[in-house]
Amino acid sequence: MENSKLTAFVAQKLAEGTKADELKQQLVLVGWSEEEALQAISLGLVDSGVPSPLRIMSGQGRLASTVEVIINLFSFILLGGVATALMVLYYQIINHYFPDALAGGYGYSDVSSSTIHYSIAALIVGFPIYYVSIKMWFKRYREDDAKTESKLTKWLTYLVLLVAAVTIVGDLVTALFYFLQGEVTMRFFLKALVILGVFGMIFGFYFLERKKVQYKKDIPRRTFQMYGYTVSIFVVIGIIFGFIAGGSPKTERMRGFDVTRAQDLNSLANCIASYGTDRNSLPATLESLSESTQYSYCGGKSDPETGKAYGYHILTASEKINGVTQGKFELCAMFSLSATKESVTRDVYSSYADKWSIHPMGESCDSEVVTLDRADMRLLPTSPALPVMVK
Repeated sequence: MENSKLTAFVAQKLAEGTKADELKQQLVLVGWSEEEALQAISLGLVDSGVPSPLRIMSGQGRLASTVEVIINLFSFILLGGVATALMVLYYQIINHYFPDALAGGYGYSDVSSSTIHYSIAALIVGFPIYYVSIKMWFKRYREDDAKTESKLTKWLTYLVLLVAAVTIVGDLVTALFYFLQGEVTMRFFLKALVILGVFGMIFGFYFLERKKVQYKKDIPRRTFQMYGYTVSIFVVIGIIFGFIAGGSPKTERMRGFDVTRAQDLNSLANCIASYGTDRNSLPATLESLSESTQYSYCGGKSDPETGKAYGYHILTASEKINGVTQGKFELCAMFSLSATKESVTRDVYSSYADKWSIHPMGESCDSEVVTLDRADMRLLPTSPALPVMVK
């Protein structure tokens, strides 16, 4: 009854010559929502004799609610995050299985465990939410065929279609260009295929979505379900191979312990070297470092997982070599995993690969030579001086 009164009031005001924009502002000011005001104006125009489709004449047509618009906008944000995470994940997987010696710069690998795990996390969280939000969006229009969407969501959808189309064309042009240059490798071909697959699915899905939502075409529900199943399989395969390439949570925890062990050994080696230079002798045990206030921060280091002390052995207490007094020691630790230069430099957050960070699985020891007499430091070999040109 209230809506009928509103429609009659609007029809009367329109007949008196009130403009639709002014009437909408008046209705919003007294408490009607913008959607209700627009719907009432539409029905008022119909009552005043303006021709309209049958669904409007029957009073069933209405704009999407604010909640529905927010859900659709949220799905677009999730789409960007999910598509980016999926491409990054597959890029990292391809880099892992098809390495390129020229790809990594400054001694670092182009495969990053942290990047792989972040992409997996983004997909595990983002993709199900995107899937549910899209189902809710379609459910609204399936239950009410007369519902019309807002201009904002319509233009955003066409923007997604435009970006997807431009990306597909650019990807095909780039692939053809490198093919003509004779530089196509399996690594490049697979990455181009990933871009084509991701944006091809996006374009195809939203092309059908436009036909269903905007143009009211009878698109079988099974078609959209097949899209959902295909993308879900694509995501699951990426997550599985991502765990294989980047390591499982258990493997990453073991690797974290090994990184701490390598850092501890490096720190202990520096402390022992400084201790030997200052006191002209190597410490008898690691506990000797704790007895000195200057090196007490080094003495308490132990295995982060077991709590056992690291192995320390004096190989040469003191000997004179080329006039320099030197001592030699070794440090040992029990590592959970083997580590190579490639595996150490694969993470952008890791340090450079030193001798302590490269080790086999199990017990690993490395030695260090220390100059025991500070006065002997000046006897160490230096770089030859450059010749001086005399005019």
